[in-house]
Amino acid sequence: MLTEKENQVYNFIIKYQEKHGKSPLLREVAKGIGISSKGVAHRYIKSLESNKVIKKKTYKHRGLLEINKIEYVKPIKIKGFGKIAAGGPIEAVPDKDILELDHIFSNEKCYALKVQGDSMIEAGINNGDWVIVEKQNKILKSKIAVILIDNQDVTLKYIKQLNKNYVELIPANKKLSSTKYDVGRISIQGIVIGQIRVY
Repeated sequence: MLTEKENQVYNFIIKYQEKHGKSPLLREVAKGIGISSKGVAHRYIKSLESNKVIKKKTYKHRGLLEINKIEYVKPIKIKGFGKIAAGGPIEAVPDKDILELDHIFSNEKCYALKVQGDSMIEAGINNGDWVIVEKQNKILKSKIAVILIDNQDVTLKYIKQLNKNYVELIPANKKLSSTKYDVGRISIQGIVIGQIRVY
């Protein structure tokens, strides 16, 4: 899948070839998509080559060659499912936020949650950050998990299996204590695979 800028470069090359009968130079590509850096334009072109959308003729001046007509796919937008506690559990209430991430996190199994609280600050997750969560339901060692408690409260913690009956939810904040739960009270909703901080 191409990004919006890559698609813009691709379409510019096609239109330039149709109009001039040859391929554009890097400075012409940069100008055509509204940027000043030939280096950035070159990176877009290399990405198009990697995706086998265009092909460069070896040792040819203006040697770009379109080889594959493509249909632009709109970038994935990850839904914001609400807020999550990084402190005491809070009620899970969906909201209507949309987090546009282009192709950075293009996994359709993912969703985003906004963090409330400071229980995971030593893991680098602060109050107000967005965490990107991949859906899965297994306990994974050293992974930060989204955990549903009693089918109503959701929290962000490390999770440790103590025995077949109990698990421990572990914060990343030395000021806070771990909490033990009967396994029947909790279910894992996913693991954190990334985060976004808006300043």
